Amino acid sequence: MNKNKVFVAVAGLCLFSSVTYAGEWSVGLSAVYEAKPYKGVKAQDNFLPVPMVSYESENFYFHTLTAGYYLWNKPKDELSVDIFYSPQDFHPKDSKDEKMKKLDRRRDTMMGGFTYQHHEDWGTLRASVAADMLGESKGFRADFSYLYSIEQGDWVLKPGIGVIWDSKKQNRYSYGITKRESVRSGLAEYTPGDSWSPYFELSGYYSISESWTAFMAGRVEYLPSQVKDSPMINRSYSGIIWSGITYTF
Repeated sequence: MNKNKVFVAVAGLCLFSSVTYAGEWSVGLSAVYEAKPYKGVKAQDNFLPVPMVSYESENFYFHTLTAGYYLWNKPKDELSVDIFYSPQDFHPKDSKDEKMKKLDRRRDTMMGGFTYQHHEDWGTLRASVAADMLGESKGFRADFSYLYSIEQGDWVLKPGIGVIWDSKKQNRYSYGITKRESVRSGLAEYTPGDSWSPYFELSGYYSISESWTAFMAGRVEYLPSQVKDSPMINRSYSGIIWSGITYTF
Protein backbone atom coordinates (compact mmCIF):
# COMPACT_ATOMS: atom_id res chain seq x y z
CA MET A 1 0.00 0.00 0.00
CA ASN A 2 1.54 3.32 -1.11
CA LYS A 3 2.02 5.66 1.85
CA ASN A 4 1.79 8.72 -0.44
CA LYS A 5 -1.79 7.74 -1.29
CA VAL A 6 -2.67 7.90 2.38
CA PHE A 7 -1.25 11.41 2.60
CA VAL A 8 -3.02 12.50 -0.57
CA ALA A 9 -6.38 11.24 0.60
CA VAL A 10 -6.32 12.84 4.01
CA ALA A 11 -4.81 16.21 3.05
CA GLY A 12 -7.98 17.66 1.60
CA LEU A 13 -10.01 16.75 4.66
CA CYS A 14 -7.44 18.25 7.03
CA LEU A 15 -8.30 21.62 5.55
CA PHE A 16 -11.81 21.60 6.96
CA SER A 17 -11.81 19.04 9.79
CA SER A 18 -10.42 19.38 13.29
CA VAL A 19 -11.14 17.71 16.60
CA THR A 20 -8.57 19.71 18.57
CA TYR A 21 -9.44 22.63 20.84
CA ALA A 22 -7.28 25.65 21.72
CA GLY A 23 -4.21 24.77 23.77
CA GLU A 24 -4.62 21.00 23.42
CA TRP A 25 -2.85 18.13 21.72
CA SER A 26 -4.78 15.36 20.00
CA VAL A 27 -3.60 12.00 18.64
CA GLY A 28 -5.59 9.27 17.01
CA LEU A 29 -6.11 6.57 14.43
CA SER A 30 -8.33 6.85 11.39
CA ALA A 31 -9.12 5.41 7.97
CA VAL A 32 -9.80 7.10 4.64
CA TYR A 33 -11.76 6.10 1.57
CA GLU A 34 -10.90 8.08 -1.57
CA ALA A 35 -12.46 8.08 -5.04
CA LYS A 36 -10.43 9.81 -7.77
CA PRO A 37 -11.78 10.44 -11.28
CA TYR A 38 -8.82 9.21 -13.38
CA LYS A 39 -9.48 6.43 -15.90
CA GLY A 40 -8.39 2.98 -14.84
CA VAL A 41 -7.13 4.03 -11.42
CA LYS A 42 -8.75 1.57 -9.04
CA ALA A 43 -5.96 1.25 -6.49
CA GLN A 44 -6.89 4.56 -4.87
CA ASP A 45 -10.47 3.47 -4.18
CA ASN A 46 -9.47 1.84 -0.91
CA PHE A 47 -9.75 2.18 2.82
CA LEU A 48 -6.37 3.42 4.04
CA PRO A 49 -5.05 3.79 7.63
CA VAL A 50 -3.98 7.28 8.71
CA PRO A 51 -2.27 8.23 12.00
CA MET A 52 -3.28 11.66 13.37
CA VAL A 53 -1.45 14.34 15.34
CA SER A 54 -3.02 17.77 15.94
CA TYR A 55 -2.38 20.85 18.06
CA GLU A 56 -3.97 24.27 18.24
CA SER A 57 -2.98 27.35 20.24
CA GLU A 58 -4.01 30.99 20.13
CA ASN A 59 -1.34 31.75 17.52
CA PHE A 60 -0.51 28.48 15.78
CA TYR A 61 -2.18 25.27 14.60
CA PHE A 62 -1.09 21.92 13.20
CA HIS A 63 -3.57 19.33 11.87
CA THR A 64 -1.78 16.21 10.59
CA LEU A 65 -0.69 17.58 7.18
CA THR A 66 -1.62 21.25 7.48
CA ALA A 67 -0.13 24.04 9.56
CA GLY A 68 -0.80 27.74 9.98
CA TYR A 69 -0.12 30.89 11.92
CA TYR A 70 -2.94 33.21 12.99
CA LEU A 71 -2.46 36.80 11.91
CA TRP A 72 -5.82 37.61 13.52
CA ASN A 73 -7.62 35.30 15.94
CA LYS A 74 -10.79 36.67 17.52
CA PRO A 75 -14.04 34.92 18.51
CA LYS A 76 -15.80 36.02 15.31
CA ASP A 77 -12.92 36.50 12.88
CA GLU A 78 -9.82 34.49 12.03
CA LEU A 79 -7.11 35.21 9.47
CA SER A 80 -4.24 32.76 9.07
CA VAL A 81 -1.31 32.10 6.77
CA ASP A 82 -1.27 28.40 5.92
CA ILE A 83 0.82 25.67 4.35
CA PHE A 84 -0.55 22.27 3.43
CA TYR A 85 0.11 19.14 1.40
CA SER A 86 -1.87 19.18 -1.85
CA PRO A 87 -3.42 16.01 -3.36
CA GLN A 88 -2.75 16.42 -7.08
CA ASP A 89 -0.80 13.23 -7.85
CA PHE A 90 -1.28 10.84 -10.75
CA HIS A 91 0.92 7.77 -11.22
CA PRO A 92 0.54 6.34 -14.75
CA LYS A 93 1.58 2.87 -13.55
CA ASP A 94 -1.45 2.81 -11.21
CA SER A 95 -3.89 2.96 -14.13
CA LYS A 96 -5.15 -0.19 -15.80
CA ASP A 97 -5.77 1.79 -19.00
CA GLU A 98 -2.90 1.21 -21.44
CA LYS A 99 -3.13 4.73 -22.90
CA MET A 100 -3.14 6.34 -19.45
CA LYS A 101 0.03 4.39 -18.60
CA LYS A 102 1.89 6.42 -21.28
CA LEU A 103 1.14 9.85 -19.79
CA ASP A 104 3.53 11.89 -17.66
CA ARG A 105 3.41 11.59 -13.89
CA ARG A 106 1.72 14.37 -11.90
CA ARG A 107 3.34 15.04 -8.54
CA ASP A 108 1.96 16.28 -5.24
CA THR A 109 3.06 19.65 -3.93
CA MET A 110 2.94 22.03 -0.99
CA MET A 111 0.43 24.86 -1.20
CA GLY A 112 0.69 28.09 0.75
CA GLY A 113 -1.71 30.98 1.20
CA PHE A 114 -4.28 32.63 3.44
CA THR A 115 -7.57 31.58 5.07
CA TYR A 116 -10.24 33.88 6.50
CA GLN A 117 -13.21 32.72 8.60
CA HIS A 118 -16.11 34.73 9.98
CA HIS A 119 -18.32 33.14 12.68
CA GLU A 120 -21.92 34.05 13.51
CA ASP A 121 -24.89 32.28 15.11
CA TRP A 122 -26.19 31.60 11.62
CA GLY A 123 -22.98 29.86 10.52
CA THR A 124 -19.42 30.32 9.32
CA LEU A 125 -18.15 31.92 6.13
CA ARG A 126 -14.76 30.64 5.00
CA ALA A 127 -12.51 31.84 2.18
CA SER A 128 -9.02 30.72 1.26
CA VAL A 129 -6.52 31.22 -1.54
CA ALA A 130 -3.31 29.26 -2.07
CA ALA A 131 -0.49 28.89 -4.59
CA ASP A 132 1.77 26.00 -5.54
CA MET A 133 4.97 26.53 -3.55
CA LEU A 134 7.11 23.84 -5.23
CA GLY A 135 6.47 24.84 -8.84
CA GLU A 136 4.84 21.56 -9.89
CA SER A 137 1.68 23.05 -11.38
CA LYS A 138 2.56 26.73 -10.80
CA GLY A 139 -1.16 27.13 -10.26
CA PHE A 140 -3.56 28.77 -7.82
CA ARG A 141 -6.65 27.54 -5.98
CA ALA A 142 -9.37 29.46 -4.10
CA ASP A 143 -12.10 28.01 -1.89
CA PHE A 144 -15.30 29.75 -0.74
CA SER A 145 -17.76 28.04 1.59
CA TYR A 146 -20.54 28.28 4.16
CA LEU A 147 -20.78 25.93 7.17
CA TYR A 148 -23.32 25.52 9.96
CA SER A 149 -22.84 23.72 13.29
CA ILE A 150 -25.65 21.66 14.83
CA GLU A 151 -25.07 20.60 18.45
CA GLN A 152 -27.24 18.01 20.18
CA GLY A 153 -25.97 16.54 23.44
CA ASP A 154 -22.66 14.81 22.78
CA TRP A 155 -23.09 15.18 19.02
CA VAL A 156 -21.85 17.94 16.72
CA LEU A 157 -22.75 17.99 13.01
CA LYS A 158 -21.27 20.53 10.64
CA PRO A 159 -22.67 20.48 7.06
CA GLY A 160 -21.26 22.86 4.49
CA ILE A 161 -21.45 23.87 0.85
CA GLY A 162 -18.81 25.60 -1.21
CA VAL A 163 -17.11 26.16 -4.52
CA ILE A 164 -13.48 25.76 -5.57
CA TRP A 165 -11.78 27.85 -8.26
CA ASP A 166 -8.75 26.29 -9.99
CA SER A 167 -6.52 28.33 -12.27
CA LYS A 168 -5.82 27.11 -15.80
CA LYS A 169 -2.27 26.10 -14.84
CA GLN A 170 -3.65 24.00 -12.00
CA ASN A 171 -6.11 22.24 -14.30
CA ARG A 172 -3.62 21.79 -17.12
CA TYR A 173 -1.17 20.11 -14.78
CA SER A 174 -3.76 17.74 -13.28
CA TYR A 175 -5.99 17.05 -16.29
CA GLY A 176 -4.32 18.42 -19.43
CA ILE A 177 -2.62 16.34 -22.13
CA THR A 178 0.30 17.86 -24.00
CA LYS A 179 1.02 17.29 -27.70
CA ARG A 180 3.96 15.07 -26.76
CA GLU A 181 1.78 13.00 -24.42
CA SER A 182 -0.93 12.76 -27.09
CA VAL A 183 1.48 11.37 -29.69
CA ARG A 184 2.89 8.88 -27.22
CA SER A 185 -0.40 7.69 -25.70
CA GLY A 186 -2.97 8.06 -28.46
CA LEU A 187 -5.19 10.20 -26.24
CA ALA A 188 -6.41 13.50 -27.66
CA GLU A 189 -4.44 16.62 -26.81
CA TYR A 190 -6.31 18.63 -24.18
CA THR A 191 -5.73 22.13 -22.76
CA PRO A 192 -8.33 23.11 -20.12
CA GLY A 193 -8.91 26.59 -18.77
CA ASP A 194 -9.77 27.66 -15.25
CA SER A 195 -12.85 26.19 -13.57
CA TRP A 196 -15.36 26.37 -10.71
CA SER A 197 -16.25 23.15 -8.83
CA PRO A 198 -19.15 23.06 -6.34
CA TYR A 199 -18.95 20.69 -3.38
CA PHE A 200 -20.78 19.46 -0.32
CA GLU A 201 -19.06 18.48 2.92
CA LEU A 202 -20.20 17.06 6.25
CA SER A 203 -18.34 16.58 9.52
CA GLY A 204 -19.70 14.78 12.57
CA TYR A 205 -18.21 14.41 16.06
CA TYR A 206 -19.31 12.36 19.05
CA SER A 207 -17.80 12.92 22.52
CA ILE A 208 -17.32 9.50 24.05
CA SER A 209 -15.74 11.08 27.15
CA GLU A 210 -13.82 14.22 28.08
CA SER A 211 -10.76 12.89 26.27
CA TRP A 212 -12.06 10.54 23.58
CA THR A 213 -13.89 11.68 20.43
CA ALA A 214 -15.13 9.72 17.44
CA PHE A 215 -15.51 11.53 14.12
CA MET A 216 -16.46 11.13 10.50
CA ALA A 217 -15.95 13.68 7.74
CA GLY A 218 -16.56 13.64 4.02
CA ARG A 219 -16.59 15.76 0.90
CA VAL A 220 -18.04 15.24 -2.58
CA GLU A 221 -16.79 17.57 -5.32
CA TYR A 222 -18.72 17.80 -8.58
CA LEU A 223 -16.35 18.21 -11.50
CA PRO A 224 -16.93 20.99 -14.07
CA SER A 225 -16.83 20.48 -17.82
CA GLN A 226 -13.23 21.74 -17.98
CA VAL A 227 -12.26 18.66 -15.97
CA LYS A 228 -14.85 16.11 -17.16
CA ASP A 229 -13.99 16.77 -20.81
CA SER A 230 -10.41 15.64 -20.25
CA PRO A 231 -9.59 12.28 -21.90
CA MET A 232 -8.01 11.33 -18.55
CA ILE A 233 -11.34 11.44 -16.68
CA ASN A 234 -14.22 8.96 -16.49
CA ARG A 235 -16.22 10.31 -13.53
CA SER A 236 -18.23 13.43 -12.84
CA TYR A 237 -17.16 13.68 -9.19
CA SER A 238 -14.38 13.02 -6.70
CA GLY A 239 -14.83 12.24 -3.04
CA ILE A 240 -13.24 11.47 0.31
CA ILE A 241 -14.60 9.92 3.51
CA TRP A 242 -12.47 10.04 6.67
CA SER A 243 -13.38 8.40 9.99
CA GLY A 244 -11.58 7.66 13.23
CA ILE A 245 -11.11 8.22 16.93
CA THR A 246 -8.91 10.74 18.77
CA TYR A 247 -7.55 11.24 22.29
CA THR A 248 -7.11 14.82 23.54
CA PHE A 249 -4.72 15.77 26.33
